Amino acid sequence: MEVLTIEHSAFQQLISKIDAMDEFIRKAKLEQQSSLDDDWVDGQAVCEYLCICDKTLQRLRSAGKITYSTIGNKYYYQIAEIKRCLRAHTIKSSEEMLQNLIAHKRNSKAKASANVQ
Repeated sequence: MEVLTIEHSAFQQLISKIDAMDEFIRKAKLEQQSSLDDDWVDGQAVCEYLCICDKTLQRLRSAGKITYSTIGNKYYYQIAEIKRCLRAHTIKSSEEMLQNLIAHKRNSKAKASANVQ
């Protein structure tokens, strides 16, 4: 192993740059997640990625426990609303499954923007 000696001021500069990068990454992550909270996903994706059946979503809609919008015969849910239901234990699923749903939405947005270009 090689020992490297640097001045204290150079070390402090290095640490401050690492801290700045860490802060930048954290902010970018939060902005990305908050921007996805307003996105809508269809009921089929919600059922598939949260491992719940369509009857469960129907019961939640009928009971007024989840907000939704309809276009034609298709139901759409905001990611923020799904998160709220998970936190309130209205939907019994895991954080990992929610992250899979969010990743699915992020990938479909990326594909859509790539097709436009």
